[in-house]
Amino acid sequence: MKKIVFYIVLSSIMSSIITIAAYKQYAKEEPLLFPYTSSKTRLTSSDSSSLVSSAGFPDFTRVVSKTIHAVVNVKNFSKKYNNQFDPFDFFFGFPDDFGNNREKKPQKNDLPGLHGSGVILSPDGYIVTNNHVIKDAEKIEITLSDQRTYKAKLIGTDPSTDIALLKINETNLPFIYFSDSNKVQVGEWVLAIGNPFDLNSTVTAGIISAKNRSLGILRGETQSSSSIESFFQTDAAVNPGNSGGALINANGELIGINTAISSASGNFIGYSFAAPSNLVAKVIQDIKKYGTVQRAYLGVRGMDLSKTEYLKAYNKETHQNIKSQQGFLIGEVFEKSGASDAGLKKGDIIKSIDGKPIQNVADLSFIVGTKHPGDKVKVNVIRNKQKIIFHVILKDLQGRTKIRTKEEITPSELLGAIFEPLSQEYKKDFGIGYGIRIKEIRTGRLSAIGLEEGDIILSINGVRMKKPHDVDIVLKKYSGDVTIKSIKQNGQVYIAGFEMN
Repeated sequence: MKKIVFYIVLSSIMSSIITIAAYKQYAKEEPLLFPYTSSKTRLTSSDSSSLVSSAGFPDFTRVVSKTIHAVVNVKNFSKKYNNQFDPFDFFFGFPDDFGNNREKKPQKNDLPGLHGSGVILSPDGYIVTNNHVIKDAEKIEITLSDQRTYKAKLIGTDPSTDIALLKINETNLPFIYFSDSNKVQVGEWVLAIGNPFDLNSTVTAGIISAKNRSLGILRGETQSSSSIESFFQTDAAVNPGNSGGALINANGELIGINTAISSASGNFIGYSFAAPSNLVAKVIQDIKKYGTVQRAYLGVRGMDLSKTEYLKAYNKETHQNIKSQQGFLIGEVFEKSGASDAGLKKGDIIKSIDGKPIQNVADLSFIVGTKHPGDKVKVNVIRNKQKIIFHVILKDLQGRTKIRTKEEITPSELLGAIFEPLSQEYKKDFGIGYGIRIKEIRTGRLSAIGLEEGDIILSINGVRMKKPHDVDIVLKKYSGDVTIKSIKQNGQVYIAGFEMN
């Protein structure tokens, strides 16, 4: 009997050792670059009782006190915004000359053109905000809640999700823990913290009104079909200047980054939208670890089956009688994509991915958007009224299934463009003897500073560009400020820059 007990105890100890070792190995392979919430950071049951005042009304004072100092003011110093009004300001950016129609004289970039918000993610100074808050910035300034100011370094941006990662040189900063946004429920209390109209540290409360909203604003801003929109909709009051600020739950955890409002005037009229924390976390961890977002694609194009008018047109064109329902109808499968390799076909209806129901395109883009190239997903589809399961290995746009390190990614890829030599015809038309033409452009450093397909790059950091490979020669292993001199398609000389690390 003693031997049996001894072997049981020994087996338990060995099992525990193996489990701990496996966990440590997993943690070693996939370290969390930014803090996620844990049982230690959540409010305890005794703390949560403070969410209700003695009068029976919600009381968020304790939650606010532990999070408000982690929300900062982000100032975008840019000549562009000092001289003209950006349409995106109607979503959040708040220009100093808002409502002032008097003509402005050209001036040095010594005044911020846009004000927004940001959230401190770690004690060593990493800050997340919206891409449109710092777009075209020549200098970014961060102001903490105690009015200390810092010049921020732009670590990277992702226009497809409207997310940017900044860094200031400071330690022991207050920060907000990430929470799992998949657990957020419609109807739960949320708080929005930001700087509306440059009024620092403003807190408003509301509830989650809906999930998985797609507005189309990022697609219009980036001119890219790769934009990912799957917003939380809330009725917490937000206004110009809140963009990039925190959306937190009743435990004081970050569940979203406030991104847009639904308003013709630009001011709050009842609804606001936030990017879910899981998507934000994936983007900024990729930027920090790899230097760029490692985006995976399923490789399909189609439509929501909830769109009745589009569905009627599709049925008429294909002589079918598909009913309006939850799901995503595949209209095209791209060659050599993960979907094509797995056997998905035009006409298939995607009902779920990895067990998560697909109600619309927002669900599809969000789930795939949190994955990496090489990840395997289980896709449930309806084909000819039959349920079929496919196992799809996701790929990037170039058809690769592996994550690449910073060293493996060429500068041209980081810039987000494909270049071609300048023809003699172009040289003659523009009166130049050198330059390279942007043949294709995707979301990246160049699109973020306003360059477009067809523009001609004359020089990078003063070095003349004569052939496409010159880009990689100049920027390979380069870290610091990058200055791009180019000619727009209308003949205008355009000089812009960004920071590369």
